[in-house]
Amino acid sequence: MDGLRKDADRARVRLWPSGHMSTAGVVAAATVGAILVAALLAGCSDSQAGTVVPSGLAGVVTSPNTITVVGDATVSSAPDEAVLTLTVETDGDDPGAAMNQNAEVVTAVIDRLKREDVDETEIETANVSVYPIRTYHPETGKETLVGYRCQNSIKVTLTEADEVGRVLSAAVEAGANIASGPVWKLSDDTEAATEALRKATAKARAKAEALADAQGVELGDVVMMTETNVDVPVYPMYESALMKDLASGAVSETPISPASLDISATVTVTYELKR
Repeated sequence: MDGLRKDADRARVRLWPSGHMSTAGVVAAATVGAILVAALLAGCSDSQAGTVVPSGLAGVVTSPNTITVVGDATVSSAPDEAVLTLTVETDGDDPGAAMNQNAEVVTAVIDRLKREDVDETEIETANVSVYPIRTYHPETGKETLVGYRCQNSIKVTLTEADEVGRVLSAAVEAGANIASGPVWKLSDDTEAATEALRKATAKARAKAEALADAQGVELGDVVMMTETNVDVPVYPMYESALMKDLASGAVSETPISPASLDISATVTVTYELKR
């Protein structure tokens, strides 16, 4: 202990250097010295066996008394939109010739769509491209330019399922030589997605109640709820390229049947447990 007192004295000496010190400085230095002495004495105590946990933190539960479950649900809804993609492909000796011929056919297709009572707002042109056509000679390893190809796609959005087959056949008659679709979709998926979320949430609660009952506890308030996923798919039904009957130029109406859309939702819910 004499050695510790000497260490403490030396510590106090270092806290009072030569010179002037204010009253506040004296108090602060004395406080530091007292803390140092207490620390030195505590270090020698035989009763100190480990880390001391403050009494205010004793018994604190580090994990919440909760349960987390996942609920999922799927609802079916009839689509109210069908999207057709109609493509006109033409070849020419040069880019200008290919584009000019393509423009004529595309104009004819759009005019025919309008005669089939397709509103102009439901017709959209996209993906115009012009590129060279080359042939490869395996013997010489060279490529030869043989012309140019122009493609222009027309996207048509229809709101009546019974119009799809008629419009598709009419477009091919007018000159569209590649056609695909329809892609079924919902113009507004809010109602279907909301219903799926409601059912997923109810399923999550039912699972949580079953688990809590098995443990002899009750569910409390919702601690956290997360929308994990809401999936509103579009269903494509691709047709192969349609070609005209060379004799009559007529194309039979393609039978089209809409598919139901399955809207799915997943939620993760955390509940408090009451014991």
